[in-house]
Amino acid sequence: MELAVGYALIMATIWTAHGTQRILFYVTAAWFFCSAVFAGLRGELEGLNRLPLRMTAITVSLTIVIAGGMAVIAYAVGTLHGLFGVRKPLLHASTYLLWSLVQQYIQQSFFFSRIEEITSNGRSAAVITAVLFGLAHLPNPVLAPVTLVGGWILSELFRRYRSLYPLAVAHGLIGLAIAVSIPDSLHHHMRVGLGYLRYPS
Repeated sequence: MELAVGYALIMATIWTAHGTQRILFYVTAAWFFCSAVFAGLRGELEGLNRLPLRMTAITVSLTIVIAGGMAVIAYAVGTLHGLFGVRKPLLHASTYLLWSLVQQYIQQSFFFSRIEEITSNGRSAAVITAVLFGLAHLPNPVLAPVTLVGGWILSELFRRYRSLYPLAVAHGLIGLAIAVSIPDSLHHHMRVGLGYLRYPS
């Protein structure tokens, strides 16, 4: 029931218009916040109390190389650009990294952990979680496949190491690299759902 309600709230928020979307966003945020509080009280909140140093160093280093490579390729082909509509890019980037941590909590601590408990199979749970994550980014032709593959990789890392922090950094850096390397005409300022479809051409 928790999984169904949580995912239904996410999809409803993604696929509604401005006024209703704002209300649903706060309702959804409150749902996941309360879920985190109750999970913490039960001692079931995973991912926030561990930082495996070796895994973190490898994951972050590899992500920096990938993100840097994307920027270099984008520069070479002429698609590298600044963050769309942002006057304070460093503040925006920092905020996005924090948002990445929130998304990884939702993906891993909320969805993956519950799916793993239901299926009793961590590998299957990683695949199912990745599919849900990818579907939530439709119809964006850039983000949907990236989050499907990336969601599976990050879920596998979480299955093995149970730490959100390196995953959030990886998520944030790749997201920022996509934002500045791929034209807005393709990813519509990183929007999904109704926002992607209604993005001005």
